[in-house]
Amino acid sequence: MTAPTLWWLMTFALVALELVTGTIYALLVAIGFAVGALAAHLGAAMPTQIVCAAVACMAFVGGWYLRASRRPKARLSDVQIDVGEQVTVPAWSEGRTAEVRYRGATWQVKPASDGPIAPGLHRIVDVQGNFLVVEPIG
Repeated sequence: MTAPTLWWLMTFALVALELVTGTIYALLVAIGFAVGALAAHLGAAMPTQIVCAAVACMAFVGGWYLRASRRPKARLSDVQIDVGEQVTVPAWSEGRTAEVRYRGATWQVKPASDGPIAPGLHRIVDVQGNFLVVEPIG
């Protein structure tokens, strides 16, 4: 079996692995192996092919890692659609919880702070399990 054939088989095996696992890193290494295959097609010696593939793998994986590490992390408000919405609390119970109607369902709410609580308009600041955590508006 020729060197380019080996490189292409390894490339396709990594692409298949990426399809099964869903990890982008296997695909990036596969691209590096494709660079090794191209070096083999150009007639480079085996050590040169390996160096080309290794440099390409490190460049692609390292570049992707740097790109991912520089992206801003998701904030709670980006992934939780309820944060920032308003609800009306009709009355608080002695256990510092209340029931409100929100999005067509009854929800349990609790205050965001230990301070005094009063019925009225509140803003959702967090969702903890089945509870909406709210703070008064105004």
